[in-house]
Amino acid sequence: MLIATVRTVRRALTGLWLLVLFGLIGLAALTHVATTFVIRGGSMEPAIPLGSLIVESPVAPEAVEVGDVITIRADNGVVVTHRVTRAVELKGERYFETKGDANQQPDPVLVPARAVVGRVTTHLASVGYLAVMLGTASGLISLLAFLAAGMLVTWFLEELEDDLTEVGNRRGAAALEGSHRGAIA
Repeated sequence: MLIATVRTVRRALTGLWLLVLFGLIGLAALTHVATTFVIRGGSMEPAIPLGSLIVESPVAPEAVEVGDVITIRADNGVVVTHRVTRAVELKGERYFETKGDANQQPDPVLVPARAVVGRVTTHLASVGYLAVMLGTASGLISLLAFLAAGMLVTWFLEELEDDLTEVGNRRGAAALEGSHRGAIA
């Protein structure tokens, strides 16, 4: 019974460890292959919660439509992700009025099409926190320590399972030997 419990716990922890490892590898790959940003404010809630990782796809200015969620980079370098509420042509250039879903009013300045980084194609709630954590030395060390601890616990449980199995085998062999002696006498 104890061996079965240890085996079940070890297998569950191994599965969890592998899930975390492959999840981290997938996150690292995603952030290096796609254009991603972390939502650091609540202006797009509830559609895109604070701490979400958003994935962008390039979009031509003429393809942006009212209702699209776009990311823009202002002239001062600030990056904002808001929903398009209106598109207008001024002096031959396209501009967008944007607004955060949680905001009462649209943004005070029209956004020129040249400032659009891309259109949000998907978001992963709370994954942005992990992405930010991986971007710091202390966060990376913490996650590596977590993976190492998981590996050590799994190894310990595997050793415990082997020891319990060996003890059970010895007891079974001793009982079998004792029953044979009684049959001979």
